[in-house]
Amino acid sequence: MPAYSDYPIIEERSLRPPRRRLGIFARRDPGELPETPVGTVLVFAVNGGYKAYTEGQHLRGSEDAVVEARSVSVVYMRNRQVTLEIEIPSQDMGYQFLLKVTFKCRVTDAEAIVAAGAENASEVLANHLRDDPNLMQLGTTRPIEEVHLLSAEVTNRVRAYLEFYPPRIDGLEMALVNISLLPPTDIITHGKQIKQIKWGGESKELQWAIENKDVARIEEIFKRGAEAATAIGVSREQLLMTDAVSITQAAQEHRRRSLSDLINNMPEGALDFLPIDTQVLVNRVMTSIIGDDPFTKAPTERELPELGAGRPPKDGDDGPRRIGLEDLDD
Repeated sequence: MPAYSDYPIIEERSLRPPRRRLGIFARRDPGELPETPVGTVLVFAVNGGYKAYTEGQHLRGSEDAVVEARSVSVVYMRNRQVTLEIEIPSQDMGYQFLLKVTFKCRVTDAEAIVAAGAENASEVLANHLRDDPNLMQLGTTRPIEEVHLLSAEVTNRVRAYLEFYPPRIDGLEMALVNISLLPPTDIITHGKQIKQIKWGGESKELQWAIENKDVARIEEIFKRGAEAATAIGVSREQLLMTDAVSITQAAQEHRRRSLSDLINNMPEGALDFLPIDTQVLVNRVMTSIIGDDPFTKAPTERELPELGAGRPPKDGDDGPRRIGLEDLDD
């Protein structure tokens, strides 16, 4: 669709009187006429009336309307969407909401269009909406940031107004396509900046929460000892298995030496006065170093197996038999 600044009349031109031959025959040079792009027709103003020549018709310059016309207009005949813009005052001084309304238009009578002087349908439609006083006052109840809340009210008002008071331009059909309400550009820019700052803060808070959770998990692993810390290094492929074994053995040796130094530096006989079981302590230390209990515990009375009673010898039975407790008295 051509980007004409005006619609539906995209050009108008005055015409000079035609040249006459012998004072009788008149003819107009077709070069005086404006160009007719695809989708347009020429409409000539002739003796208080109008004459349109259909699209694609070639003029010779000798046609009566062409010769007698005082002016000519170029009218665009095909369907076209026309968008008008209206500023609606807001509650904030110096700021207005921008109302955009789009219509689908089609010229049905080019001669009527020129007769009505409808050079710019967008201006005609915009002035028609400005005549609604309630529409122009809707924005004064809202700050400029509440454009999303005002949008529904404005849309309903425009639709209702056009339903009861439809715009009229002779020779032009119009149908409502879309309605939108926008804040000023600087308000949109400001809103985007605020959103970016807010989203950036939320991203940082989420990142910090994840880091704190990971730190707490690693801290718990380190509390379990050097072996656990070494194991996490192996699982993340940051340590080789041979290095992990060396680190673990070094940690065990360090604990053993530390315990030995602690015992050696204690006063003589101090272990006798500590409220601890020395045997249990030694077993736990050795278990932590070599990974096994080095001492075998003696069974308690409850754990001793019961001895069965002996049986009386049978005749001719000189073989071995089970010895019972009663045989110990002999």
